[in-house]
Amino acid sequence: MGIKIGEILKTKFFSDYHLIAGEKGLDRETQAVALFDAPDGYKWFKGKELVLSSGYLFKDDIKLFKDVIIFLHSKNSTGMAIKTDRYLNEIPEEIINLCNDLGFPLINIPYNAAWIDIINAVNSIAMNSYITYINDKKNADKLLLRSDNFHKKIEKTIINLSEEINYPISIFDILEKEIFTFPINHSLLKDDISFNKGDDFSFNYQKEVLCDKLNIYRIKNIEDKSKCPFIIMPIVIKGVTVSKLIVWEECNEIDYYDLFSLRLSYTLLLEIYEQIYLMNSFERRFYDDLIKDLINGELDTKQKLIKAMNSIQDFKLNIENKFICICIKQDENNPSFYNSRETISTTFLLNIPKDKSIFGILDDNTIIIIYDVEEHREDIIENVKKTFEPIFRQIKTTFSDREIKLGIGDMVEDICSIKKSYIGSLKAVDIGSYIYPDGEMISFEDLGPFGLLRLENIQRKNFSNNFSNIYPLLKEPNSEELISTLKVYLESESNCNIAAKKLFIHSNTVRYRIAKIQQTCNIDLEDPIERLKIEITLKFIDILK
Repeated sequence: MGIKIGEILKTKFFSDYHLIAGEKGLDRETQAVALFDAPDGYKWFKGKELVLSSGYLFKDDIKLFKDVIIFLHSKNSTGMAIKTDRYLNEIPEEIINLCNDLGFPLINIPYNAAWIDIINAVNSIAMNSYITYINDKKNADKLLLRSDNFHKKIEKTIINLSEEINYPISIFDILEKEIFTFPINHSLLKDDISFNKGDDFSFNYQKEVLCDKLNIYRIKNIEDKSKCPFIIMPIVIKGVTVSKLIVWEECNEIDYYDLFSLRLSYTLLLEIYEQIYLMNSFERRFYDDLIKDLINGELDTKQKLIKAMNSIQDFKLNIENKFICICIKQDENNPSFYNSRETISTTFLLNIPKDKSIFGILDDNTIIIIYDVEEHREDIIENVKKTFEPIFRQIKTTFSDREIKLGIGDMVEDICSIKKSYIGSLKAVDIGSYIYPDGEMISFEDLGPFGLLRLENIQRKNFSNNFSNIYPLLKEPNSEELISTLKVYLESESNCNIAAKKLFIHSNTVRYRIAKIQQTCNIDLEDPIERLKIEITLKFIDILK
C-alpha cells in the first residue's frame, strides 16, 4: 500500500509546498519518508521513499546532487523534498532539467516546516486514504452485504486489502475448512498451509515475528528458495484460532504502510468473526429443543425434521448422512450446565465444524451432541473417541471440580432414529461407570452384554433379590478386605498365588479368605455360572452397599 506523491501535494497540509521539477513523476508511490543529510546516506535507500533534505550537502557540490537524484531514480524512490531557503538560494538549472527528464519530483519545503510534522503528515495521509477507501467500499456494498452475510463480508475485506496493497491474499477458515483467495487465479501454495490451529508446515522454515501483539509473522521456506515467503495473521476468538490470513509476498516484502493496512483489515475481520461467533452462539440455543424433540421421538420423519429446521438459520447438517449420539454427563448436586452455557457453547463451537454436529443442554447435568459420522467408513467408535478426546479434556479442565463422563451410542443410518443412539450413550455413561470405574470416555459398544441391563433395574431393591447370597459378606467386620480379596481372586482366574502377589499377602491368606467367603455366602466359586454372577455383582457393589 502506498500513496502517490501528487495526491500528497494536493492535501491541505502540503498547500505551501510547491513542485520545482519532475511533474511527470507525480504518480510515483510513497511508502515511507526518510531523512538525508549525510554524504553517502543515499546509498542505503530501499525505494519508494520520499527523501527529505536541508540541502546542506548540495550547496557546493552539484555533482553529488546529480548523483543522488540519479541513484534515487534508479531505486524508484518517490522524489526529494528540499529546503531551498536554508542553504540553497536557488536550484541549479541542470538539476531542474535532470529531474524533468527523469520524471523525478523535486519539491520545495517551507523554511519553518519540522521534519517530524512532515513525516506524521505523510503517514496520516497514507493511512487515512486506506480507511476512507474501506469506508467507501463498505458504503458501496451496503445493498450487497446484509448484516448476516458474513462470508461475503470476509471475501470483500480480502479483495479490498489485496487491491490496496497489491499482493495476493488468502483466508483459511479453520472451522469451515474453506479457502478464499484473491486474485482468484492466484496459484495458491495450499499444500504448505494446513487447517490446523497452530504452525504445521510441510517444510523446514524460518519464522520472523512482525508484530508480537497480533502474532503477525513471516514464514520463509529454507528448503526451496524459489517459493515465495508469506505472512500469517491468525484470527483468534476466545483463545482459539478460527482463521488464518495469508499474504503471499511474490515480488518483495510488504512495507510499513502495507503492515498498517493488514492490521486494520485484521481488526475488521476479527469483528466479523466475533459476529459469526455471537450469531452461532445464539442459534445454537435453539438446538436444545430440536435435540429434545429428536431423542423423544417427536421428529420421527424427515419431513417433520425439515419443518423444524426451517426456524433455524445456518443449519448445516446433512440429514441424509449417518449420525451418532454423544452424551456428556456430570454427577448430580453440581451447578447446572445451564449456568455455564456460554463456556460450553464456546468449547464446541470453536472445535467442531457446524456441518458436523449440533449440540444442546438436555437437563442440568447432561449435554447431548449429535455428530455426523458419514466420513468414517470403519472404526467409527475409535474415530469418534479420537475426535472428541481433546474436546472432552477441555470440558474436564473447565469443570475440574466435577466428575464428568462421556458416553457414545451406536451409529444410526437415519438421524430421526437418533433416540436409539441416545439411549446407548446414556447407558455407556450410567452402566459404564460401574463396569469401567476409571474410564471417562465409554461407548455402548464397550459394554458388551452389560448393555442389555437397564439402569432402572440396577437398584438395591431389585438387585438384592437376584444377588442375595452376597449380602452376608457385607455384614462381616472385615467386609472391605474380603470383597477386595474376592475381586482380585476372580480377576486372577481363581489362582491364589497370582492373587496373593497382587494383594501383597501370603497365598494361604487368600485361600483362607476365599474359603470363608464361600462358607459365609453359601456359594460355589468352582461353578462357572455362580462365578460369573458374583463377578457381575461385584461390578455394582457400591449400589449393594
